Amino acid sequence: MPASVTRNRRIERAGVNALRALLEEHDQIVQEIDGGNDFGEDLFVMLTRGGERTGASITVQVKSGDKYKRANGYAIPVDAHASDWRNALLPVFGVVFDVGSRQLFWVNLTEALESSKDAPTWIPVPRKQELHAGNLDSFLEVAHTFVEKRASRHTGETALQVTRVSGTSRAAPPWFVGRSQERQAIKAKLAKSGARRVLVSGMAGVGKTSLVDWVAGEPDTHAVFSGGVIVADMHGFSVNREHMARAGTAYAPLLSALGAPAVEIPRDVESQAALYHRTLDTLGASGSPALLVFDNVAELSQVAELLPRWTTHGVIITSRSRLGIIEGVETIKLECLDPAESEVLFGKTLSPGDNRLRDPRPLREVSELCGHLPLALSVSAAIMKEDPDLDPAELLTELAAEKTRLDVLQFGDTAVRAALHVSLIRLDESLRAPFCRLSIHPGSQMSEQVAAAVLGEDDRQARSVLRRLGQASLVSRVPGSSRWRMHDLVHLFSAEQCHMTISEDERRLAFSRVAELYYQASHDADLTLRGMPEGNPPRFGSLGDALSWFDTECVNLQATSRQAREFGMTELTFMLSMNLIVFLDLKGRASEALQSAQTAYEAAHHERDAERQVRALNNVGTALTSLRRFEDAIRTLTKALAIAERIGFLDGQCDATISLGTAVRQHRSPAEAIPILIEAVQLARRNRDINDLGTSLTNLGNAYREAGRSGPAAKAFAESIQYHRASGNRWKEASAHAGLGTALSQLGQLEQAVKSFQTAFIAYREVQDEFGIHLNYMNLGNAQLAMGRLKDARHSLQLAHRYFRDISNEHHGAATLALLGALEWMSDNPSQAQVHYKAALHLYRKLGDQQAVATVEGSLREMLGVPTIPEDHP
Repeated sequence: MPASVTRNRRIERAGVNALRALLEEHDQIVQEIDGGNDFGEDLFVMLTRGGERTGASITVQVKSGDKYKRANGYAIPVDAHASDWRNALLPVFGVVFDVGSRQLFWVNLTEALESSKDAPTWIPVPRKQELHAGNLDSFLEVAHTFVEKRASRHTGETALQVTRVSGTSRAAPPWFVGRSQERQAIKAKLAKSGARRVLVSGMAGVGKTSLVDWVAGEPDTHAVFSGGVIVADMHGFSVNREHMARAGTAYAPLLSALGAPAVEIPRDVESQAALYHRTLDTLGASGSPALLVFDNVAELSQVAELLPRWTTHGVIITSRSRLGIIEGVETIKLECLDPAESEVLFGKTLSPGDNRLRDPRPLREVSELCGHLPLALSVSAAIMKEDPDLDPAELLTELAAEKTRLDVLQFGDTAVRAALHVSLIRLDESLRAPFCRLSIHPGSQMSEQVAAAVLGEDDRQARSVLRRLGQASLVSRVPGSSRWRMHDLVHLFSAEQCHMTISEDERRLAFSRVAELYYQASHDADLTLRGMPEGNPPRFGSLGDALSWFDTECVNLQATSRQAREFGMTELTFMLSMNLIVFLDLKGRASEALQSAQTAYEAAHHERDAERQVRALNNVGTALTSLRRFEDAIRTLTKALAIAERIGFLDGQCDATISLGTAVRQHRSPAEAIPILIEAVQLARRNRDINDLGTSLTNLGNAYREAGRSGPAAKAFAESIQYHRASGNRWKEASAHAGLGTALSQLGQLEQAVKSFQTAFIAYREVQDEFGIHLNYMNLGNAQLAMGRLKDARHSLQLAHRYFRDISNEHHGAATLALLGALEWMSDNPSQAQVHYKAALHLYRKLGDQQAVATVEGSLREMLGVPTIPEDHP
């Protein structure tokens, strides 16, 4: 009855409204999920701390009414949502609203399903888990913890591919026809004041990406968005849900595309999220708006955390699905081309004098069987262009015969797959198997050398195959390079055909060639980063060459490592994963380094190789230390050390002891780390490993220096430099010179300290370490201050302060502020000195660094002549 439907709707809305109001009153960001995209969730919640997004999100299913009551509490029906809630991209929480008492009760639906062996029909909601203003902070901490725990064990995330688009004008490809109305609608929305957000929707192959690429590349678009035009492929429609890009993997590459140097990008997701939004806020405030294009989005959860706060920024999203409610968005739905436009497409692709264009009727029927879908039309037109003798009627017959073969696909994709199948059978027979084999490569973009390895051909033959497949619109060359790519749909179709036509043994053999090629190259690149290049001449001529290669191939290396694990090739899985870790560490991508190290450990454990387990666990511990998860790091490194001692693996003992000492120094105290690092030095001497000896001495020097023992520190640093120089590791040599300079400053040997800092600058710049450079500026400024060179000190300290402020490094930011306070005091400017001191004091109090608080308070008391310093905000 209409009345009961209305009443039920009103009851359901009461629950949603009550929960939304509670969350928003506590500064959480809430979006409702469109009922047309119902996977059993009502609200999408972006979690915040102190008014800032944390990068963590959950979804919520809300139930209201008496039917959810039970004798001992409440319950939520699972219905058909078991798989969705268990495997959700974001964890799903359930909330029941008791209409009579106006109370809310919660349960973690994803956790309940993950821990259940069977699929329950109802999930209980205990009365003790009431949700109200008094305990909401506790609930939010539970949600944060579960999100982080779930993310930490997720190792299959796709590294996001982000491109900064240039503003040079270009000609449209032949198959790009029509769309003038849609192009103008997008540009008009982006030019308006207010929310500049556009959702371009439509089925697969309709040309969403092509349209948006065209708009993103137009010069007048760049004139509006002077802050840059950034395109990110979110992989929302990958066959494997695990490969969908998430907000957590997007912050670092988006920051890089927005111009942030890699070394300035924080290692943890929460800090990356804060810096990302601060960067966009700064661009917006300075009148330099950016256009962010998120391509292939399947769920609102993929992009909601990434939407900018400033409405001057533009956002374009492409999706096949209806997404949730996005404030201020204008939806532009792309339909297939009309018959006249399809005819134009054939006319633009074929030669003007082609006799087959004289009678348009067969081409119209071909267009109809292609569903007037641009992708299908372009492939069909390419087939005809490649084969001048092909009669349209023959192509029409082939399309009609193939149309029903792929009935497992939704209607919108059937024409695409049919056209691709025709493209396959119209290929020269010698090209069919190579086309299928290319999908054995786990990524859709590859170099010609890798393509040759997949195909089992030499480079010249592989290049010929790729060119001919390009003529059939099945692959395309990446402009300005020798790399080739397949459209995602073509890659999926190729993989489907490969599994049907190529034996598992052949697929395995081809993949092993690819994996071996990537292993050899990544091994050489890794050694170059470590200062130990192989070969004469080595494969990579410089550190920059190795970094550039890793930048290009990182996504493929990660995918190859995952695929090797699925093939059971555990040795290759281990080696590929380990070869990535130094690069990821240099780039500040600690979360990815942790994933690679964990994958390597799993492979070593499967192989029961204790030495490799030690090496992998050492890298897991090092990554955990970088992420400031110190207790986990110490526990992991202690385990690695125990295994190494048990099997008598001296090299592993040394590495794990160095890493353990570093974690203890940062988490507990430098004094507690000193005996650990002395033992590391002794192990390195026994092992006669100059790299480990240099590393252990540098870390020991840091512990001595932080413990106030400057003499032993200077001696340790000076000795370590010799070993770093002998090993060729310029990154570690830079760190040792900087440490020596700081120790010499503490000893009052200021001229020698400045020389050490200058030497450190040379090495830091060579390895492109911006963090090291600016930490060196801070320490140099301190020495210049002690020497009375106030002008030089001001320059050094201001450079350091701006850098640490911009990357949100509060610890070093506070240190530079304290030094600037001392500088202004010495410059007879007490009012400005007080400003800097109080700002430093505020940060140190926030960080809980009591020793630093006491030091700065002492300076302020001395300067102001007061007994205490109030805890006021700077």
